[in-house]
Amino acid sequence: MIEVNKKQDCCGCTACAAICPKDAIAMKEDNEGFLYPTVDKETCIDCGACERVCPIIHTAKEKPFEQAAYIVQNKDQKILRESTAGGAFTAIAKYVLHNNGVVFGVELGTDLMAHHVAVEKENDLYRFRNSKYVQSSVGGYPPTD
Repeated sequence: MIEVNKKQDCCGCTACAAICPKDAIAMKEDNEGFLYPTVDKETCIDCGACERVCPIIHTAKEKPFEQAAYIVQNKDQKILRESTAGGAFTAIAKYVLHNNGVVFGVELGTDLMAHHVAVEKENDLYRFRNSKYVQSSVGGYPPTD
């Protein structure tokens, strides 16, 4: 049975609550808004699944690996000037559209909110270029007041 005596011993991932076969673990919010597991000892069958899945109790060993990186820059100077990340999105989107695909992106609306948009024509890709790292709200998250 999982017990959190010190807050630093829990990352709030909810893995313990998700794996519990008896739903004996509820994630409860503390006074700072962080979630911590609370075990219903009457329902718990002490199977140990919560402890086996806990990433704090069982930390994964880091495996050394060689990192690789790629630098992408669009050859079209106009697209490059209008883009935030070298114009890579435009190049990939063009490829998708030329192969009968649909491209989804985020557009900053006149209401200054981010909106998900689908485009099927290359001429419509400009809609995504000036959104400058806009975060959209999907499914009500983040919550709005």
